[in-house]
Amino acid sequence: MELMSQTESLMKLRKVRPEQLIAIAVAIGPGSYTGVRVGLSAGKGLCLALGLPMIGVSTLDILAEAHDESCIPVRPLLDAGRQRYATALYRKVDGKLQRTGPIEGKTLKEIIGGIAERTLLCGDVAESQLSQALAGRELVEVSTPASSLRRAGYLAEIGWRLYHIGQFQDPAAVDAIYLTKEE
Repeated sequence: MELMSQTESLMKLRKVRPEQLIAIAVAIGPGSYTGVRVGLSAGKGLCLALGLPMIGVSTLDILAEAHDESCIPVRPLLDAGRQRYATALYRKVDGKLQRTGPIEGKTLKEIIGGIAERTLLCGDVAESQLSQALAGRELVEVSTPASSLRRAGYLAEIGWRLYHIGQFQDPAAVDAIYLTKEE
């Protein structure tokens, strides 16, 4: 209920009418099961009501977007519970930061142990957890807390870019990303 009233308020503030929308971009996870499902359901409802396509964007893509200017690989981390993180590796490809590997569930020790080149960690990274894990690991850089936030503006930028290259879908085809039990 709060999500839709906030959406309506934001549209009024920006003087945007529903008929001006061309697509809806939503974060599809990984992330909080309930949060992802609520956001996805609200987005699908808007798309169906307004006859719009949907653009699903990984939460890790949103975190990585803040570091698009990075010259080194970026590895965003999302707390997945039980001392595990959802993560993927992003590298510059044709001048743009892109995911170059699968989304995986790993412990911080596994993630840091697998880093073989200078890499920037961002996202749900608490300094207290990192200090012990990073002992002697000079290849790892850690982003600032401010640049590790999941910002709606980055979701919008990615959605806009994907829309203009035709990467949108029927809302019924967009689904959440979950980590499997094997990861």
